[in-house]
Amino acid sequence: MLRTIARALATCATLATVIASAEAVAQAKPPLKPIKLRTEWVHSGLYAPFYFAQQRGYYAKEGLTVEILPGQGSNATMDGVLRGDLDFGFVSCWGLAVGVSKGRDVVSIATYTGQNGFGFFFPKSANVKSLKDLAGKSIVVSPASFDTQLFPSVLESVGLPGDMMKRLNVDPAQKVPTYARGQADVVVSHVPYANPIIQAQRPSDYILWSSVGFVLPDYCLTTSRKKLKEDPKLVESFLRATYAAIADAVKKPEDAAAATLELNPVLELDKTLEQWKLTSTILFSEDSKSCPLGWHSRSDWDKGLKTLKEFGGLEGPIDDHSKFYTNQFFPCSR
Repeated sequence: MLRTIARALATCATLATVIASAEAVAQAKPPLKPIKLRTEWVHSGLYAPFYFAQQRGYYAKEGLTVEILPGQGSNATMDGVLRGDLDFGFVSCWGLAVGVSKGRDVVSIATYTGQNGFGFFFPKSANVKSLKDLAGKSIVVSPASFDTQLFPSVLESVGLPGDMMKRLNVDPAQKVPTYARGQADVVVSHVPYANPIIQAQRPSDYILWSSVGFVLPDYCLTTSRKKLKEDPKLVESFLRATYAAIADAVKKPEDAAAATLELNPVLELDKTLEQWKLTSTILFSEDSKSCPLGWHSRSDWDKGLKTLKEFGGLEGPIDDHSKFYTNQFFPCSR
């Protein structure tokens, strides 16, 4: 009896030691640092790697937990970064460039999609073979949108008049739905985001701007100059986790889409998966494909800044690229 009691007491003592050790380890491990990232638009498969990184532990490995918030356009996201409400922003590179030229003290810390993903959508029944076949058609636009300002330059780059289509003006959120309902012949949108949505309602084809030689960097990750200067290690940790997740999301698109729905259950799995698969095809431009994902191509930015200077409202000189982006986290020896 005494031996049984002794063994029981020894077992309890061992368990107490194990529990105390576990508690000590837990207490020694620092809590995850909360980070806020706002995207450019509503939750979708376009941003799948961020949800993937949060749900599958990529950020936790770097000591971070990231809240991914939906956006209302690049300008609003940049303003949130500058106010200090956000740590990082997902914005259009062109919107960032124009914003910087007008005094927004932000900088691109990484390229997300190096090849421009915007394009002209039109019904399959329209028998459009090239951009010239869009002449005389109606195009639904949002007057203040960057793509509305820039699509005439795409047409002019191939020798077509920028005003060859009749414009139907709507609010940004109504642009794709208006086209999908058949109320316009053409719409400009980001193809990876819009294609799965449009095809479900109005079977369409599209012509990517990049397919006709139009070069303009697509989406970038940004932070404030202040944060980049004061906490470069945080920026590096965030980017290391994010770009590891992007690389794995390309290999595991179904898992990336599933992680996206875990955080955003109102989304549809098939559309989300297709959005990410399409996004993964434009991560690199022709010039950036020999360098690490995240690197900014000077050649692409040269062409893009010149276009923005002429058509997009960019102000001031454009020779000094360092005011727009940094390659300190993604060097390329080329």
